[in-house]
Amino acid sequence: MTEQAMQKTDLQEEDVLGGLSDAERGFALELAVAKSARPEPPTLSLTREDDRLVIGYGGADVDASILRLHSVTGLKHHGAVTFLLQQLIKLYDVDTSGLDATRLNRALAMLDELAPKTGAEAMLAAQMVAIHETAMNCMARATLSGQTFEGRELNLKFSAKLTRAYGQHMATLEKSRRGGQQKVTVEHVHVHDGGQAIVGNVDTTT
Repeated sequence: MTEQAMQKTDLQEEDVLGGLSDAERGFALELAVAKSARPEPPTLSLTREDDRLVIGYGGADVDASILRLHSVTGLKHHGAVTFLLQQLIKLYDVDTSGLDATRLNRALAMLDELAPKTGAEAMLAAQMVAIHETAMNCMARATLSGQTFEGRELNLKFSAKLTRAYGQHMATLEKSRRGGQQKVTVEHVHVHDGGQAIVGNVDTTT
């Protein structure tokens, strides 16, 4: 990059960040670094050709869009990526009669936030997106104007089950990323005179 181009970039950053506080400026820079480290999901489109549902990739460079999909999902095989996309499509339009890809693209954005790295993480992350969507829908139905007491109770009951399931999925995902290892935090250990404290595994078989 030439010196003139660097100065232009610096001026652009000053224009964008000039009115922000130090805390806001720091957050904006952290966000920019995070976004540059992982490609954003491509914008997909849905069309129907005869009896087939066709997924289109936004932008002129189809290969780049496909690579970005692999990055978003963490999947190596394109067939697995396509299969996961089909499942996300069914999440919003079970009969695929509504071909608006807006919600699919939003689901991909949420999937990207979870940043799956393996096939197992991709499936967990997709399920978490589905659970979150369904739980929020139940909560919305529970607060509808004119909703009956029974309807409100039933939807809140379902949303509570779904949020518990989401927490279990999150714990499984975090455990997977730790390599299956569990972290134990020991606090406030008091050792009195003449006593001993042991932190770790104790084998009592010998």
